[in-house]
Amino acid sequence: MHLSRISLDISRQETMKALSSPQVLHATVEGCFAQKNRTLWRLDSLNGNLYLLLVSEVAPNFEILASQLCTPGESGQTKNYTTFLSKIEAGQKLRFRFRGNPVHSVVTGNDKRGKVTPHVGEHHKREWLVKKAAQNGFSLADGDFTMVETGQQRFFQRSNKSPIILSYATFEGILTVTDTQQFITALTQGIGRGKAYGCGLMTVMVTQ
Repeated sequence: MHLSRISLDISRQETMKALSSPQVLHATVEGCFAQKNRTLWRLDSLNGNLYLLLVSEVAPNFEILASQLCTPGESGQTKNYTTFLSKIEAGQKLRFRFRGNPVHSVVTGNDKRGKVTPHVGEHHKREWLVKKAAQNGFSLADGDFTMVETGQQRFFQRSNKSPIILSYATFEGILTVTDTQQFITALTQGIGRGKAYGCGLMTVMVTQ
């Protein structure tokens, strides 16, 4: 597995167009690979810069993406993620950042599957993440994490006249690993819905 990061130039028209639609950015990310593979991605703001983060089975080729969305000379960085993952242990506390798609199913009428509906309030979004934690090999204490961002994006697919509404929330804090293999799977395969549109990727670092 590989963990990659590249800085985007938000002064470029092509970059702003890609940022306006997760579908366009997803296609751009897919263009970094010769063959289709499992890829997670997320946008992160840090010290006034906007970064695209990727977790992928093979290392990305940022050449085309950089020519379209980055400043001249930007080539990105890629690290071997497997080495870091192999050191994760149950009981370990890690600092995390995660962007997810907090939704739930609402059953109406005879529809037993229910309609996927975004959570609205912060309390329910936090509860959603706590439940996801229990399913993905980690735990969260209520006072150890915060929701730092929330919002929605609307965009269209060619095959659908109705807009897709993507709700997202970004969380930061401290987690505790409870099941090593489940947690590694979550880090490499993502958590929840919306993975094609920039949700589901959790990144972690060792606490000091």
